[in-house]
Amino acid sequence: MVETMGSTIAGPSQVKIFSFFEEIAEPVKKLGHTAWDSRGKLVRDIKTYILLVGGTAYSMPGRAKRVVNNPKLHKLLEEEEDPEALAAVILGLGGALCVGTAGAAVGMATGGTLGTVVGTVPALFTFGLSIPTGAVVGAAGGFCFGASAGGAGGFMGAAISGSAMAYYRRELRYGAVYTVSRISDVHHLLVVRPVSAVKLTTRRLCTTVHDSADYTKAKAKRVGVTVRDIASNSCIQVTSVGAGVGAAALGTAGATGGMLAGGAVGIAVGLVPALFTFGLSIPIGAAVGSGAGLCIGGAAGTAAGFAGGGVVSCLGYKLRSLPGKAFRCTRDSAHTPAGTVQVLNLEDEKLQGKEKQS
Repeated sequence: MVETMGSTIAGPSQVKIFSFFEEIAEPVKKLGHTAWDSRGKLVRDIKTYILLVGGTAYSMPGRAKRVVNNPKLHKLLEEEEDPEALAAVILGLGGALCVGTAGAAVGMATGGTLGTVVGTVPALFTFGLSIPTGAVVGAAGGFCFGASAGGAGGFMGAAISGSAMAYYRRELRYGAVYTVSRISDVHHLLVVRPVSAVKLTTRRLCTTVHDSADYTKAKAKRVGVTVRDIASNSCIQVTSVGAGVGAAALGTAGATGGMLAGGAVGIAVGLVPALFTFGLSIPIGAAVGSGAGLCIGGAAGTAAGFAGGGVVSCLGYKLRSLPGKAFRCTRDSAHTPAGTVQVLNLEDEKLQGKEKQS
């Protein structure tokens, strides 16, 4: 009996505590190893999910635009007797789906967290089973409550918004068109017009510069031609040479004569106060008078020589053939008999008469 009781007493001391969790730890450990070994597949799945969601989000505006512009939808809305109710139902279902999904996710996370916290209180008495049980129950309750609340709220909000949009659809369309037109006007005022003005100004400036360059080239060409013609004109060359020679000759003569005459006048003027200046006024008067006479005589002689030399040279060049003609006429008159001269004069008169009659 004692041995039996001892074995009975010794038996419970060898019983393992938390053996349930040890049994669960093995599959969890294997699951962790399997997940780690399959991390490449997880990365590919995440990339595929990101590409799928991103492509859907990227293509959704265009797809939504095609749906909105679908003529069948417009025809259905026109034939519908109560478009407000239709818009409320369609948008309400969409809002319930979106907000309900979000509410279910948030409710499940919140409920699971609260269930885990609540389950930790009796964990010592339930050997830890209350923790996962509380998490599961809380997540399920949060999922149901979040989905219901989110779906109801999303349906109500979206239905009211859709009904209001359908009721005021004409006003909203007019407002959208007006807003787009105002934005287009502002864009035209702030962007299009300044850019057009800059382009037009640049084009005009380039045209003006090009025309000015062409005009300058043509003007320079005409001036060059004129200067070349003037430089190649023999009459102008002779006139220039004659004017230069006349200015040099008469300028020198005028300066010399003016210096002498001015000196004489200065000496005569200096003789008057000579008694009071002890004779110093004589040389001073001579120097001042000769200097003034030099300047005046040189200027007057140069001007007269330039003008006279130019005139004489020009007339001499223009009439350069007259002396030869006069000489030949005199020579022919001296060697021709008087009768021949009279006959020649009569023939010349007859020819002139015929030319006048013709």
